[in-house]
Amino acid sequence: MGGFPLFPEQASTFAPQVDLLYFVLIAISLVFAGVLPFVILYLIVRYHRSQKVDRSNPVNSNLTLELAWTAIPLLLVLFVFFWGAYLYVEMRRAPADALEVYVIGKQWMWHAQHPNGKRENNELHVPVGRPVKLIMTSQDVIHSFYIPAFRVKQDVLPGRYTTMWFEPTKEGEYHLFCAEYCGTEHSVMGGRVVALSLSDYQRWLTTPGEVILPDGSPGTPVDGGAANAPANIDPMAFAGGQLFTSLGCVGCHRMDGTGQGPSLQGIFGEQQAIEGGESVVVDENYIRNSILNPQAQIVAGYPPIMPSYEGQLSDDQLNQLVAYVKSLTDGATEGGDGATGGEGEQPTAAPTGEAGGAEPTAAPTGQAGGQGSGQGDSVSTTFDAALATRGETLFSQLGCIGCHRNDGNGVGPSLQGIYNQQETLADGSEVVADEAYIRESIVNSTAKVVEGYQPVMPSYGGQVNDDDLDALVEYVKSLGE
Repeated sequence: MGGFPLFPEQASTFAPQVDLLYFVLIAISLVFAGVLPFVILYLIVRYHRSQKVDRSNPVNSNLTLELAWTAIPLLLVLFVFFWGAYLYVEMRRAPADALEVYVIGKQWMWHAQHPNGKRENNELHVPVGRPVKLIMTSQDVIHSFYIPAFRVKQDVLPGRYTTMWFEPTKEGEYHLFCAEYCGTEHSVMGGRVVALSLSDYQRWLTTPGEVILPDGSPGTPVDGGAANAPANIDPMAFAGGQLFTSLGCVGCHRMDGTGQGPSLQGIFGEQQAIEGGESVVVDENYIRNSILNPQAQIVAGYPPIMPSYEGQLSDDQLNQLVAYVKSLTDGATEGGDGATGGEGEQPTAAPTGEAGGAEPTAAPTGQAGGQGSGQGDSVSTTFDAALATRGETLFSQLGCIGCHRNDGNGVGPSLQGIYNQQETLADGSEVVADEAYIRESIVNSTAKVVEGYQPVMPSYGGQVNDDDLDALVEYVKSLGE
């Protein structure tokens, strides 16, 4: 395109509609600000006292004229208002089949992650003819995601999600800007949007490529094992499911609703009753807030036992967990490695470093052991390494690591070094944490509750077989005395 374009190219379904409304506003403005002043000027000159005109019988009022200059502007304003409101609502309500892309803003970079886990910085590849919904958050200050050719712009806020959507209509490359002053290098926070045919977009999605994540670490197209997701499962949600399992969320948020936290199956987009008699809609922001600040809106009927994970999960991991919880409603995925049910309305994701056995415990949120403060036998622990490894895997799949944390800050006590140690129980008595005690704490968790902890662990009697019990016991033994 030669010359200097007066307006950006129209490259989305919204662009012609926004431009038409804009031109109508310009036309109305020209009528009132461009034509009427000349009419007034003409009347000033025509009826100046130096002009010889008939000034007899002056008009003091004209009801028709007064109604006209009141009704016509009113109708024009109402017309523009309802037209703009209709367009605004259309731009805020993304179609159900929209392709969802997660965007993170940071001084001074845009980071995008596509459903298959592929990432890109300061670029956004989108398919032509397919609605695209952006789910956006900021790591620091307020930014604004602006694509002039698509006529869409949305503020991106720290601590919450905002969304916008569009449907590209033309292949090509278009400018991407941050339209909110965000610091000294605001002017360089931009990039490009690349609109591709659907086939080219699918080909681009499967092309490997590395990027730098918002935290400065190297990233890969697919994260968290999503590359191994089955063909019919959203890889990003699959990665979230694996994270959901490895962090122990499944221990409390059980699909059958019998856990210490509410089930997450089919909750996205629904009304959720919370303590105090109010209700909220379970959207992306509610899920995010429930992970980072779980005490803010506690689901009615459940105890406030979930710890906060503020500062322990990256925005990418939060996005994956949100995608997983959403998939439990739309049926797009099942979690990996045991996260096959939507176990929770608040994905109680434990810190990222607590996967796979970093959290010592025998069973879900239980009273299987304390901090090992007793003196117990001093003999070294011997255990079956292969069986302990299987127990560690089961420990993670059951969600035990979500409550039994190494640092002792979990809902259940730490199991590090508790084997064969004396434990003080809630009734003041003492017991040695031997094999029999560990087994009993799994199958009948409230029988002997450790002092200082609540009896919140569900019983797994009848839910784990003898082989599983043997493996869990060996795992706890492997954590030392």
